[in-house]
Amino acid sequence: MMMNNDSSGPSPLDANGLCLLSLDGGGVRGLSTLYILRDIMAQLSHERDDGKPLKPCDVFDLIGGTSTGGLIAIMLGRLEMGIDECISAYSELMHSIFGEKTNNLPIDWAGNIRAQYDSKKLKSAIEHVIERAGVAPDELMNNGQARRCRAFVCATSKDTLQIARLRSYNVSNEDAIPATICEAALATSAATGFFDVVSIGDYQFVDGAFGANNPVEELEEEASDIWCTVSRELKPLVKCFLSIGTGSPEKVPIDDKIFNFLSKTLVRMATRPESTERRFMARWTNELREKRIFRFNVEQGLHNVRMTDYQKRSLIESATHDYLHHSTQKNRVRDCVMNLMSKEEKTDLNFDIVMREHEDQVRRNRVINNMHSSETPFSRSKEPCWIVPFERNPHFVDRELLGKIKRKLFASRRMERIAIFGLGGVGKTQISLELVFQAKEMYPDCAIFWVPVVDMESVQQSYQQIASQLGIANPDPAGEDVKRAVQKHLSRPQSGRWLLIFDNADDISMWTEALPDSKSGGLRDFLPQSEQGVVIFTTRNNKVAQYLRSTEIIEIPEMDEHKATKVLKNLLVNKSLLNDQESTRKLLERLTFLPLAIVQAVSFINENMMSISSYVQLLDGQAQDMIDLLSQEFEDEGRYKSIRNPVAATWLTSFDQIRRLNTLAFDYLAFMACVNPKDIPISLLPIAAPVEREKAIGLLISYSFVRSHHAGSRLDMHRLVQLATANWLKSVNSLESWHLYALGHASRHYPQWDATRRSEWRAALPHALQVLRLTSNSATPERALLLSTVGFCKSVDGRHKEALEVLLPAREIWDTMFGRDDPRSIKTLALLGFAYRGLGDFDKAVELLEEVLERHMCQFGLDSDETNGTMSALASMYRIRGDGPKSLELTIQSSIQDLQKAEHLEIQAFRYYLRTMGPESPYTLCAIFGLTRTYIAQGRLTDAEEVAQHFLAIQTRVLGPDDICTTSSMTALADIYMQRWRLKDAEILYGASIERAKKSLGPEHPIILRDMKEMARALKLQKRHSEALFLITECVRLQETLHGASHYTTIASLDCIKDWTNHNLLWSSKLTFALDRNAATRFRNYFTAVERSRMMLERRRKYPRVKILGGLYSVRREPKDRTIIREIKDAVDAMPIQGHGLSDEVTLVESSDVKKSSNIG
Repeated sequence: MMMNNDSSGPSPLDANGLCLLSLDGGGVRGLSTLYILRDIMAQLSHERDDGKPLKPCDVFDLIGGTSTGGLIAIMLGRLEMGIDECISAYSELMHSIFGEKTNNLPIDWAGNIRAQYDSKKLKSAIEHVIERAGVAPDELMNNGQARRCRAFVCATSKDTLQIARLRSYNVSNEDAIPATICEAALATSAATGFFDVVSIGDYQFVDGAFGANNPVEELEEEASDIWCTVSRELKPLVKCFLSIGTGSPEKVPIDDKIFNFLSKTLVRMATRPESTERRFMARWTNELREKRIFRFNVEQGLHNVRMTDYQKRSLIESATHDYLHHSTQKNRVRDCVMNLMSKEEKTDLNFDIVMREHEDQVRRNRVINNMHSSETPFSRSKEPCWIVPFERNPHFVDRELLGKIKRKLFASRRMERIAIFGLGGVGKTQISLELVFQAKEMYPDCAIFWVPVVDMESVQQSYQQIASQLGIANPDPAGEDVKRAVQKHLSRPQSGRWLLIFDNADDISMWTEALPDSKSGGLRDFLPQSEQGVVIFTTRNNKVAQYLRSTEIIEIPEMDEHKATKVLKNLLVNKSLLNDQESTRKLLERLTFLPLAIVQAVSFINENMMSISSYVQLLDGQAQDMIDLLSQEFEDEGRYKSIRNPVAATWLTSFDQIRRLNTLAFDYLAFMACVNPKDIPISLLPIAAPVEREKAIGLLISYSFVRSHHAGSRLDMHRLVQLATANWLKSVNSLESWHLYALGHASRHYPQWDATRRSEWRAALPHALQVLRLTSNSATPERALLLSTVGFCKSVDGRHKEALEVLLPAREIWDTMFGRDDPRSIKTLALLGFAYRGLGDFDKAVELLEEVLERHMCQFGLDSDETNGTMSALASMYRIRGDGPKSLELTIQSSIQDLQKAEHLEIQAFRYYLRTMGPESPYTLCAIFGLTRTYIAQGRLTDAEEVAQHFLAIQTRVLGPDDICTTSSMTALADIYMQRWRLKDAEILYGASIERAKKSLGPEHPIILRDMKEMARALKLQKRHSEALFLITECVRLQETLHGASHYTTIASLDCIKDWTNHNLLWSSKLTFALDRNAATRFRNYFTAVERSRMMLERRRKYPRVKILGGLYSVRREPKDRTIIREIKDAVDAMPIQGHGLSDEVTLVESSDVKKSSNIG
């Protein structure tokens, strides 16, 4: 450890200095590199307290390699492998690529260099290694994600012979080459004469060993580009620079024979790793003496091992073992391990500034020590004041913001006021505490004062203590306040440098309202003013920070997982508990990485000697169990004795302040305690005037209790704050009443269903479900209404099974409270029918809707909106059942009867809506659409097409091309074209319908999945097999996600895939063919003409029989009812044309020659 004699403390280099790893190239001899690194990492893991195996990416900040050393750099740095895993993968890689030569000569008959080994094998082997690490080979080397370690590889440009670095990170002053992991690995290892040149975009690369086989100079330059771009002074920042070779080469003279000169001597001259080593060591001589530079390279035993000798693994391991066990190397390895052992944190990008500050501090302390030494005429008259109520926290985990705040201290010739704000428990006090101790080290002449703003009594006592240390014996006899006396004293230039901390400055009234013992205003009037002083406030309230006119406001964010883990590790008595990494991660996630919550959890774990997984189980129990855990008192020497420590209690003061400042904000806080904490729509909050609403939300945001996103339309509430709020409401006997209020409010103000507002009611759904869970024992009309609304939304979204789970209890409440004939009970019955239809239980759906129709006819009569609406719904159900899947085993006669019932009901509904609402009514249009679908089901394609074409054109004009009714009409017309064998027209309409429906329904709605399946069928019948198979496969994936693998639609689609792909099953024996029910289906799929004929026969089976020739014969003919067709046409023609032009698809189908396929219809 680098200590200083001037009391400046340990150097930041000890804990946070740069650790760099350089890896030479050498083919199979790269195993020697890995064996050396394995020995170092094993000793390092043993020296650590927890003894947990370390990976190089845990220790090193930057890993760079060339050629096969580059492959190792990617494995260790980009793929974050452990050493043993890397050795295994590297051994397999060498065996795969060097196992067989493709060419024995390095040149062809024309004198061109050619690869001796198969580059495809190299690529395949590299891809296998990458995939085994759980990463896709085509993933970018630098995909923008932060990682534990930076890694780069060297490759040589074929055109310019310049070294290029392919990185896993960004460098501000360098252009990046967008290479994938596999491309980077190939480029660095594409040794000329061994493998083919590698192309990445417009670049061509060969082995990086030409010019940089020992990449230490490349690593040095790269580290300078990252950590000291301006100064280029890398040496003071480096803690450990480790370079590992692949064995010293044999020293041989220049060969006079041209072939050997070109193939061997010239290669040695181009790579020359030993000369690079000499140059580097000469420049870093001082650091070598300080044991910060280490070079390990096996000197004997590997001379005769060529880079392709994969069989000599045992020789490489033996030679490396002998090298490491020489006494000299043992000592050097030990020095390297001791250096790396003190590494605590990865090096920040601003480490250059940190080291300069430390050096400045060393110089200042040296000057002060010289001034006050016995050999100088100066003497220390008085120690600077120091009033801080806490000891230094030995478990403090450094936060990046600490360096930012530290750099603001005394940085300018003006009065600095810095506000540190954040959620209670996020670590504001601990950061400030570490700051004052570091400030004392940096500025030994600085007076430091700490004022806890818990209440006015604490403030008064702190000022009296400050006055005493400053030597202010008595305030002015005229009655001057001690706070005013301290203010005047610190504002004088001769007071020197000082730092004043106001901790827990949360209550804005203490700063604004007049104090009881003062003629002045609030505490702000007593703040000193001096160019040599800095005032720091810690507060939970951003409004306080703004009011105090802070020159810098710094928000403390949540800890990241790495730092939170370190807090946990520092506090745990039994460090081995961290070996359960999964439970550790879950614990930190449950506690939202909040430092105070982590401290409290560790206190409980230590005291009860329990495992982390057991504590997580307690947290995952009932909400009350979690509240009880978070309410446990615990000892914390870094907090005030007058303030309760538990997390659940840390925000109680803030709750009281919010209730006092803004009652609406308090209501919002209480309401949000009853809903899901994430993505709370502002529109779901209790109703208020816009200005008052913004003020209330702004206050909650200023306390960091909530965060806004989605352009201010959504709020996220901190999970632990929500639990604490609920616990507080429970303590004042208000929680249950707030649950009931939230239930009533959500039932009345849930967003109305509208296809264009789908995102709004989807966003409200998790919150409605949470309210329903909290009020599960309440059987009220509000609960029944919210259950019905949620059930309707789930049905519309295709989640029918979940819809049933909420609709059945809703029906029970309505029936119990108001009877079965209540309109709300009947409406819920209809919703249940729709849910059963979505689940494929058509008989149950028809039964329920028949009951609804019967009740409506009794209550309202035949001539009513309610009755005719139910008629339309029941007609749709009859049609679906009559045209349903063959697995329902309906007879032809029952199918015809269902479709006739559907036609009858739809005609009645159409005539009613036309008469009462006019042709423009959506109800009239939907009735026409329903009749079109029924005609299709009946096989009456001539009537269906005539209605559907004109109807689609009008809907496009009136409703627009993206309206859900328009897209459904397009689907109906596409179905007609399918049956009339106009497959290309059908494909176009299905495609347009799918794209437009996605905008309003989302990508996974059942309607869209049905259209995808039909479009796949259209493609298959056009003999575009690969396109059809791709689409039906995607359809199955979405159906399994939405409905599950056992749903009838999923099974039907899976059967399609099997039938379309298993052509070998087609040619079975006649007996098997006759017994196999699916054989006919496969036959039709293979021969599209047979399918075309089947469709014609299937359609005609549904036609009624007509007697001809005096009853001698009866044939099936397509029925035609021109009366209703004329009524529809007249109604459509009467509709005004407005708003929207025709779409391309409608123009296409309208201009098609309808008569060209009339012979099919």
